[in-house]
Amino acid sequence: MWNEWFLGAVGLACGGIAAAGLATFITSIGVVSRLAQVTRTACHINRYENIFFLGCVAGNLYSLYVWPLPLGKPALGLSGLFVGVFLGCMIGGIAEVLNAIPVFFHRTRLRLGLKALVWAIALGKVAGGIFDFLIAP
Repeated sequence: MWNEWFLGAVGLACGGIAAAGLATFITSIGVVSRLAQVTRTACHINRYENIFFLGCVAGNLYSLYVWPLPLGKPALGLSGLFVGVFLGCMIGGIAEVLNAIPVFFHRTRLRLGLKALVWAIALGKVAGGIFDFLIAP
């Protein structure tokens, strides 16, 4: 019995360290503060960081104790929408903070077709997600 308690405590501690590392990484590169500037809600930056941290903790607990949430397909679609908005904002914030897209375009000397390239990347992500969730076993 003590072995199970010990393994549970180690697993919870490792998950907490991973969640704290993710929160620290995203906060340190300025994604949260940059999104607050873009949306003109910088006065709520403490709330954003607290909610982000609580989301990391909640995700850690959910992955540890998978709770059944019988809310139906509409709630599943709504949660998918929220996750997609979050990931889009996070990826956009990281790309803006790190200037990844302009550096990529400059290094590849890409001048024409930027709009088509961005659409191709977006549609590829959508097609990959659909394949992963609906088609692949």
